[in-house]
Amino acid sequence: MWNLRVLTLILACVVAISGQDFGYRGQDGPEHWGDEYKRCSGKYQSPINIDDLNVVKRDYPDLEYINFDSTPESVSVTNNGHTVLVKMSFAKGKEPRVRGGPLERQAYYQFEQFHFHWGENDTVGSEDTINNKAYPAEMHLVVRNLDYPDFNSALGQDHGIAVLAYFFRIKNVGSASYAEFTRSLANISRKGQTIDLSNPLPLMSYVSKDPVNFYSYVGSLTTPPCAEEVVWVDFHEPIDISEDQLQHFRLLTANDDHLKNNFRPTQPLNNRTVYQQNPIEFDHSNSRWGKMPEYNPNKNNAATSVDGSLAALLGSAYSLLLLLFQESVTELLN
Repeated sequence: MWNLRVLTLILACVVAISGQDFGYRGQDGPEHWGDEYKRCSGKYQSPINIDDLNVVKRDYPDLEYINFDSTPESVSVTNNGHTVLVKMSFAKGKEPRVRGGPLERQAYYQFEQFHFHWGENDTVGSEDTINNKAYPAEMHLVVRNLDYPDFNSALGQDHGIAVLAYFFRIKNVGSASYAEFTRSLANISRKGQTIDLSNPLPLMSYVSKDPVNFYSYVGSLTTPPCAEEVVWVDFHEPIDISEDQLQHFRLLTANDDHLKNNFRPTQPLNNRTVYQQNPIEFDHSNSRWGKMPEYNPNKNNAATSVDGSLAALLGSAYSLLLLLFQESVTELLN
């Protein structure tokens, strides 16, 4: 009798724990998330469809990237049964940060992690869609406002969390940065497996080559607990990925099934405004992250330096012309 009671208690605990998990199909699918996670039934949820005809164009301050070119000390890649989760460890003071654009202007947002969503074929996979078109995959780079001490305390706070979102497009030749990364996924084919990459690359290696043109809106996390007040920044320029590289994602498994179609359907906009950064020309021939806008509090930015040099040059020319004029007037009077 005692053993039966213990077994019943254990089974009850297992059911309770598994009930707190989520999935993308059946009783654990997105349409049921709100039953366990109330915020998933909120009014301002993500993802959304972005309609180019209904966006509001505006001029944002420059997005300022700091330490995106820093090489991490280690990079861990995990199959957690929902996604491929990537975490990076950096030396103190070398953590990637970003500010500006649609983010709170005076606040720095620090890198937390990035992860992926993908589909079983090339017509589905991304979470946000553009003009009702889905991309075959999407990467979410999650950053935390440093006004908050940790991720959980920032969750649900106004401008507490932001997601930099990057779409993928199929090309014959994919991004070189993703070649080794996608091959390594064979080592985490099953849920719960983790590996450390042998050749850690800077964060800039995994994002779009155009870091200045984007859409933005306020939404939520796209997985439970679906906390809202998340600032979304969706970059226009997709990342190139080959069919072979993307197939490495599709071969991953979770709970004895292939891990695929791990995207939430688009949610109602509910009168939210989607903004678009007024187009900025970006030199695609120069892909070095160090050439992109970067904030350094200890020195002026490049534009300020150029303006200052020009002002000094004009000042010198003005002084020389004034001196010549005075000498000419003196000669005429004599």
